[in-house]
Amino acid sequence: MSTHLIGCTLWSLAIPDTIRSIQAAAGMGFEAIQLTFRDDAETSGAALERIRETIARTGLKVPGGMVGFVGEDYGSIAAIRRTGGFTDPAVFPERLERCRRWGDAHARLGIKQVTVHVGFVPEPQDAGYGDVLERVAKAADVFRAAGLTMGLETGQESGKVLVRVLKDLGRDHVSINFDPANFILYGSDDPVAAAKALGKRVSMAHMKDGIPSAQPGDVWGEDVPLGTGSVDFAAVLKALRKGGFTGPLIVEREAGSDRVKDILGAKWYLKGLLAGLGV
Repeated sequence: MSTHLIGCTLWSLAIPDTIRSIQAAAGMGFEAIQLTFRDDAETSGAALERIRETIARTGLKVPGGMVGFVGEDYGSIAAIRRTGGFTDPAVFPERLERCRRWGDAHARLGIKQVTVHVGFVPEPQDAGYGDVLERVAKAADVFRAAGLTMGLETGQESGKVLVRVLKDLGRDHVSINFDPANFILYGSDDPVAAAKALGKRVSMAHMKDGIPSAQPGDVWGEDVPLGTGSVDFAAVLKALRKGGFTGPLIVEREAGSDRVKDILGAKWYLKGLLAGLGV
């Protein structure tokens, strides 16, 4: 058996129902899922209990949840720079409240970690860095109050900037959810270099592949099936493991017309890769 738990994100399946998504992941032979809620209605009462019962019945592990926000626009890099995460102070109170509400719901399911795209953090020397960092810290502390740790999703910043962010936050309950493809899709860093920089603080990793655009940083790269893009997964995993990472590998696929086929292919690709690495 591999050192790493292999799972998939529920949203990658593109099935418009949480219960059926959980059942589908189990039917595909995954050991784990990363959960998110579709809306506030799923975070309490009978809806939350149905999710709990389905997870228990399938035997799936849930090493992480995810909190996303209404109003985020991934139509372009420029759009998500404006609308993503905690960069806009005007919408932060509403988003902090969602962190509190959804964090509590994740905790009631027994989940210990949630991941969040906190938005584009300015360079440490830039105006606004301290303000964004303060908002990130407030969100991390809200999750901590619910008994959760917060994993920062990667991609918008370089690994070097994220190392500085973690240092300046000074919170052991903040870690990294490492997504190698996002560094390529955003055009922000080399995934292997980022893995070397961040390995000591990585708690979970998204397994996603990508091809860079001709205008990195301005135009999205392309999300492609695992093993067909530019990510050197063997080198990334070696770098992460050298830093001490033994956590879950969670398949994520956010494009394509046959998600189930691509995600199943990713599962078998990972199993072969881990066997070849002897882990």
